[in-house]
Amino acid sequence: MPTMSQGAQGAHLASLGRRLLSIALISDLVELVGCGTPIVLWLRSVPYGSLLLQVSLPLTLAALAAIELRAGSRLGPVLRLAQTVRSGAKVRAEETSPARAALSKAPGEAMVAHVLIWAAVATAATWRAWRCAQGALPAAALVELVLVTTVGLTALRIWAFRLAVGPVQPVLVPNVQGIRTLADGYRGDILAIAIAIVGIWQAVLAFFLRFSVGMTAPALTLGMFAMWPGLIVGALLWWHAVLRKTGPIEQYFDLAVRSKGKGLGRADQSAVHAFVAAERVPYGLAMVEALTLAASGSSGVVLLLARGGLGRSMAGRALLLIMVLSLLALCYGLLLRQRVLRPLLSHLGARHALPLDQVRAPLGLRGKLGGAMGSLLLASAIFVWLCASAAEPGRIVTLALAMVLLSGMAMLLIRSIVAPLETLEERSSEMAKGQLARPVPPWGEADEAGRLAFIFEEMRRSLRDRLRSTESINVDLEREVRRRTEALEQRNAELRDAIEKLRRAQDNLIRTEKLASMGRLVAGIAHEINNPVNAVINSLGPLADLVRQVLVTAGSTEKLASETEEILAVVQRGAARTKAIVQALHGYARGDESVKREVSLARSIDETLGLLQHRLRHVKVTRSVDDGVSIMGFPGQIDQVLMNLFTNAAQAIGPQGGAITVSARRQDERVLLTVADDGAGIPPDVLPHIFDPFFTTKDVGEGSGLGLSIVHGIVDRHGGNIEVESEVGRGTRFSLSFPLFAAARAG
Repeated sequence: MPTMSQGAQGAHLASLGRRLLSIALISDLVELVGCGTPIVLWLRSVPYGSLLLQVSLPLTLAALAAIELRAGSRLGPVLRLAQTVRSGAKVRAEETSPARAALSKAPGEAMVAHVLIWAAVATAATWRAWRCAQGALPAAALVELVLVTTVGLTALRIWAFRLAVGPVQPVLVPNVQGIRTLADGYRGDILAIAIAIVGIWQAVLAFFLRFSVGMTAPALTLGMFAMWPGLIVGALLWWHAVLRKTGPIEQYFDLAVRSKGKGLGRADQSAVHAFVAAERVPYGLAMVEALTLAASGSSGVVLLLARGGLGRSMAGRALLLIMVLSLLALCYGLLLRQRVLRPLLSHLGARHALPLDQVRAPLGLRGKLGGAMGSLLLASAIFVWLCASAAEPGRIVTLALAMVLLSGMAMLLIRSIVAPLETLEERSSEMAKGQLARPVPPWGEADEAGRLAFIFEEMRRSLRDRLRSTESINVDLEREVRRRTEALEQRNAELRDAIEKLRRAQDNLIRTEKLASMGRLVAGIAHEINNPVNAVINSLGPLADLVRQVLVTAGSTEKLASETEEILAVVQRGAARTKAIVQALHGYARGDESVKREVSLARSIDETLGLLQHRLRHVKVTRSVDDGVSIMGFPGQIDQVLMNLFTNAAQAIGPQGGAITVSARRQDERVLLTVADDGAGIPPDVLPHIFDPFFTTKDVGEGSGLGLSIVHGIVDRHGGNIEVESEVGRGTRFSLSFPLFAAARAG
């Protein structure tokens, strides 16, 4: 069921004690007037009645006070629990059990006590009248009037108590469902309203007939008894109408509340039938009730008229009064039962999708306002006429009762019209602030205000669903973006670490490969350096002898000069060769520079071939390099590329000898460097893996498998690309393409 807002719950909890006290005091006052007045009038007409009245009145007041004190004590756990909830303290289980027991038992105990008290007072009064020979029929009529009035007023008291406690009962006793409480007690509330209306209608009718119409006590007594057959038959018909008209409501409660299943869906048709039945039940029952009251009252008047107990004029005024009071009973019954079933209508409107074309109210606001205003005007006119025709004492009673009846009906009517508009105003204000959680259930039936509430509820649901969808999408997007960002940051960190590790590994591999290459070169280079050094050393002895001969003999100078020049030439060539080898080795072994610069491919090719001369003795090297061919890069790394390619080519050729062709030429804005050999070639299954790190087909100790991998990395670092073509038995050709130095510098 739709719940109250927190502010409304707090206000209701704060005023719960005052509300219950007000209900008790007003109910006691009405009982004193409605039940005590006939007894007082009766006792004043019998001997020693005043004495009995003086004794019974204080006792009655004391008994009523004792009942209210007992009820207050019984409801103490409820009020203490309300105070605990208001203060925000934690509610304990031992507090809810007494409160639940008090809510269920206190109203019934109070009803029984009130009925017993007034039954005892009426019995005492009638016993005194019977002892004074007043007759059994008037005494029985007094008891019947007091008991019916008491039962009606106590039923009204119970219903008022339920109205006061109902809105906050889910807060006080949260484990009791409000809709289940309604399902268990709505028929009892409807019956209590019917009993209250019958009792109050009979009491008010008796007052008006006695004081406004001027009916005598015997005639009034006979008329009251004459109404009972009609009331009994009407009560049976009325209860049959209750069972029949509330059938769809009971079916809904059986499916949605009393069964242990999952409940009904939002568009279940039984909810529509229950809503339509809840709209029409108050109209149907009020109509049956009003017709029963009018028929039973008319039968009593007709009986009195037939027996001569009433004149035609008095009978006409009595019939007119009965019709007006029956009309007011219809209006009261309709408005009060609509209030009983209003929580069900709100529950159905909040939980289910109800098509407006199927749940339209039996009467719109125009029809209800017109009927209510017409009833008020008609009743006012009749009451004014009765006041004018009544005797002096009866005018005051007629005016007072008329004001009470008409004011109560006006208040209920205003409440039924203004309350839904106030609810819509409150919820519209909340919706304007973005508070879309609380539903906008219809206040009552689906009239103009109710349909407006339906439209507001559909608008709220649509806004809430769209807002939730947007929020859900935003949350999902934010979560996904955050997850992707975290994953990307983690991947970036991992990638940075991997790149840094790869760079360090690459640098280490380049150095390692270079050191390995230098180690392999040392043996051959040492021999290459040893030969010219030996030539120099071997030439120094003869040169010294020649110098000494020159000093001893000055003759034969031409011959000595020729021999000396020849020896010096040998020394010069050896020293030049040694210098070239050392310079080439120094250029190959120098560390990488941090800034790229111009690299002459001709110089790099010549220096690398010079370093590998000892390995290439059995190989014919053909060199074809265009003049001025330069690239942008690191000289040491380019030398290492050439060293690895020439070394691999020499190893592919083998000791049997072969040829290596190296060329470098311009192609548009790039330089094409090729190294080809006529060696054994690379098998097709090996060719795709030659650039993989640590992949080698050589024996253990002959290669690390890093040479071509390092070559590929260096070429890629210099903005170039490398391609390989190989055929088994016919050789291999490596093609390297680099940006031209001028184009790279311009870029």
